[in-house]
Amino acid sequence: MKTDKIRKLFLDYFENKSHKVVPSDSLVSHDPTLLFTSAGMNQFKDKFLGKDLTYTRACSCQKCFRTGDLNNVGKTPRHHTFFEMLGNFSFGDYFKDDAISFAWEFFTKILKIDSNLLWVSVYKDDDEAYEIWNRKIGVPDEKIVRLGPKENFWPSNVQKQGPNGPCGPCSEIFYDQGEKAGCGKPDCKPGCDCDRFLEIWNLVFTQYEREETGELKPLPQKNIDTGLGLERIAAVMQGVESNFEIDIFKPIVAAIKKEANSPACPPRQRENTEQYSCK
Repeated sequence: MKTDKIRKLFLDYFENKSHKVVPSDSLVSHDPTLLFTSAGMNQFKDKFLGKDLTYTRACSCQKCFRTGDLNNVGKTPRHHTFFEMLGNFSFGDYFKDDAISFAWEFFTKILKIDSNLLWVSVYKDDDEAYEIWNRKIGVPDEKIVRLGPKENFWPSNVQKQGPNGPCGPCSEIFYDQGEKAGCGKPDCKPGCDCDRFLEIWNLVFTQYEREETGELKPLPQKNIDTGLGLERIAAVMQGVESNFEIDIFKPIVAAIKKEANSPACPPRQRENTEQYSCK
């Protein structure tokens, strides 16, 4: 399935669920506290705080830039500095129950992903989310993992490290890429550092505002903020092992290969290692 089709299916699905389709915001953020737009929720900050509620449901495909991932780019098959983030949002409308149901339906009914290959994680103290996944959706106990504030509170470790603003516990959906992609340990599961379990969708239950003192103050309303990496889900749907192998990257990679083999960039030998010297 082509990346463009996945993007359209996502936006159409949530538009049919009464969400307003909102265009991607500027990559250079309008928020004076941010330099770049790093997440789909950035442009909805006021709505999360209960202001300017001209609509209470939204979805978008946001162009994002994250300098925090620079050290991982090129080291893993899934990290980028620039990427597209699919997201659905609720501002005091639906909460955990519908957010989880929507995500599961989109994956298993619209994209037709085999549910046996999906795992989920929840914040360690979030019994409500655990019960929804287990009792309503039917995810077995052994495929639901409880994780701490670094993995399953958004932003990560916000309680101690900040930043100030809307935050809350989250639940992530993982795709099992199989034993060949993993560490081989019998107890391998989401949360392991290996590549077997690919995190593809983060459902954030935004119900607090972190204040300067570090206190988590309940927001005027409970909100939903989700992030589904377009490049990651495209890799799953196209059956490739790296985001850089999906259809939208192929022309870029082909152009790089062409330039690397051009006369302007001839190979030369030095210490038995082929290197390139481009003028």
